[in-house]
Amino acid sequence: MSGSHPPSLPSTPCPDPEGPGCRRYNADATILLVGSFGAGKKTLGLIASVALRRRFIDFDEFFRGQIKYSPQEFIADHGFKRYREVVIKVSQDVLTKYQTGCVVSGLGFAASPAQRQLLVAFAQHHPIVYVRRSKADLQHFVGINPDTFDHIYELENLFFESCSNFDFFNITQEPNHQAESQIHASLKLKELERIFVAFLHRIFGNPHKQIASADPFSATHTYALGLSLNQLETDLDAEILDAGADAIYLTLNYEEFSREDILVKLSRCMTILRKHTRVPIILDARTDPEKDSSYLKFLETVALRVAPDAFTCVLRNKEIVRRIYATKGHSKMIAVHHQTGPLGFGMAPSEIPHIRMWFEDLGFEALRITGQHAVPEDALACIAFRGILTSALNIPVIAYNTDPEERTSILLNPTLSPIQISPGQNSISSLRDMQHALSSLSLRPNKLFKIVGQDLRHSLSPAMHNAAYAACGLPHRYEYDEIQRFGEIEAILKAPSFGGFLGGLIISLPFKNDVLPLLDDISPDARDINAVNTVVLEHKVEPNGVRTPFYRGYNTDYIGIKDCVHSHLSPANAIRGGSTALIIGAGGMAHAAVYACYQLGVRQIFVYNRTLSNAQKLARYYNVWAKSKGDKIFHLDVLQSIKDPWPSDFRLPTIVISCIPGRHVGTQSPVVFQVSDAWLESPTGGVFVEVGYGPWKTSLMEQVTPWSMKGWVIVDGLKVLVKQGITQYELFTQRPAPIHVMRRAVQEEAIKKGYFHMW
Repeated sequence: MSGSHPPSLPSTPCPDPEGPGCRRYNADATILLVGSFGAGKKTLGLIASVALRRRFIDFDEFFRGQIKYSPQEFIADHGFKRYREVVIKVSQDVLTKYQTGCVVSGLGFAASPAQRQLLVAFAQHHPIVYVRRSKADLQHFVGINPDTFDHIYELENLFFESCSNFDFFNITQEPNHQAESQIHASLKLKELERIFVAFLHRIFGNPHKQIASADPFSATHTYALGLSLNQLETDLDAEILDAGADAIYLTLNYEEFSREDILVKLSRCMTILRKHTRVPIILDARTDPEKDSSYLKFLETVALRVAPDAFTCVLRNKEIVRRIYATKGHSKMIAVHHQTGPLGFGMAPSEIPHIRMWFEDLGFEALRITGQHAVPEDALACIAFRGILTSALNIPVIAYNTDPEERTSILLNPTLSPIQISPGQNSISSLRDMQHALSSLSLRPNKLFKIVGQDLRHSLSPAMHNAAYAACGLPHRYEYDEIQRFGEIEAILKAPSFGGFLGGLIISLPFKNDVLPLLDDISPDARDINAVNTVVLEHKVEPNGVRTPFYRGYNTDYIGIKDCVHSHLSPANAIRGGSTALIIGAGGMAHAAVYACYQLGVRQIFVYNRTLSNAQKLARYYNVWAKSKGDKIFHLDVLQSIKDPWPSDFRLPTIVISCIPGRHVGTQSPVVFQVSDAWLESPTGGVFVEVGYGPWKTSLMEQVTPWSMKGWVIVDGLKVLVKQGITQYELFTQRPAPIHVMRRAVQEEAIKKGYFHMW
């Protein structure tokens, strides 16, 4: 950077009309899926159409509607040459007729130059996704001899790569017998649905935030786990991918750019990462300084096709940066620069305005700058240098020296510091080591978290949270306090803490409504539900320097229920306009369950409770609430008796959520409760969620278990506990939760205590 004076740059050039387009589309632009026979285009198309509320268009069916033959029948009667002539007109018709609001699947079988030209033109304003699958799977699917298949595969691959602008690798059928045996047959596509729909949301620039922790690009000591393609192609323990890092750097070295199979390997690795992690993926392409043209080609035709959350771009050639910016879509662009000396030396203050102008003109959204040949004494200069750049550029700045002798700059770099699976080159440490070091410097203060309420001796929350803190190197503790009166909660909030600041409370029964007046801020969801189960304690610094407590309230109960329903609801029962849910109970968890169903898109909900007046009170609350939101479709009604037939104007429920305790509080005698079997007769089954857990199998669970043979997926309360616990952990710590650690801790503790479970 030293000595560079970037001039003002012209406006962003238009993308090459033969290239991938700008990768930015109108919100309703039609999505086109192409790929080989057997790649899974139709399945993915149906998934996308339901999830995105779009019309699904199958090209083969459209062809039949136009020509009165299926493509296969037409070829059999008229030959492939005539088919290639006719299919151009049909392709043009379908692309013209369905330019918005659709998912179209199946074009490209003719693989002709004329059809390629049509698709390339369509790609300028629409996403065209090349759906890939492993070569072995495709060959097995079509069942032809290897030599013939190889020839067809190569031709198809060249064609589809040339006329599409995105890549998605479908790994649904890859063998994993252990996992397959644990997944209900109707749920095999749920993971694929989650990954593919999130992929499409990134393409359109509205990725759904999957975690409640801090923004990875914030200056809150966030970390990026470095991985290579080679590591992902080995037997890497998938659990490490969701073990607490804020992002993943997927590194590709220059020699990999020209590999013939690089796009296949990259798209497959991206799907694997998306399957096992929820954090952003940053493609980090390490380039040869003398190979600008191949670097540009790699980013345009390989890296950006997989829709990464972000990618790195070397600060060297302004023309290349302009080209990349014009085709990057919604991926964040991170400028990277490495200097041979320590950071903080070699740049005059007068250069800062020129650097700022450069960044503003080129559209970078973050900067990563590294130095080398540093010694421990250089750390403070690096830290000061980062502060100057951050103030000048007004974007996140990642700055550190890479030398083993100078680790402090990495430790004190607050944004996306690099970590590795195990300590290795450049002395980059594991996440646990980094957190321990921050704690030793009092930059990660000890915090105490508590669950408070009645009858907590069966709670597995302390074991779950403490295991997560230990795994990630956090110095926190989680305890439980059994209380009988609400006033004790206020006393806990105001009492001085010993062995750590009070960081927050989990509010258990029966105080989730009572706590609302004590809070300074309540999340919109908790306000709608009218109940808080998670309180985060923050501190505001007044102008006179005095720290005052600030209490924020959240409801994670509904998140645990919502996530369990969504992840266990089969594609046959995907939520549509007529979907119906049944909530059993009328207490605080029932409030959360109704809201969870509403957030999933269910608008017809019934509630049954033995105390009729409580059920009616719940129904009144949500019907008034929905009306205040302008929702004229929502309908929440009360079932008077378990002997009542299901209302004939509504479909049978495909979602049943039990929100009643398994034991009476105090006496611990079992709650005997069942519903009408007629209410469970949905022809496609559904999902049954039991919210409670403990050393018992409820009578309702006993009743529903045999229905698993008729399509019902049964979810126990331990899964709900983990799901809502993930969000609580992230709200408390502002760190991504180590999900596998929390799940394993609950499993082990449940077995140890003899709790009923359905792992």
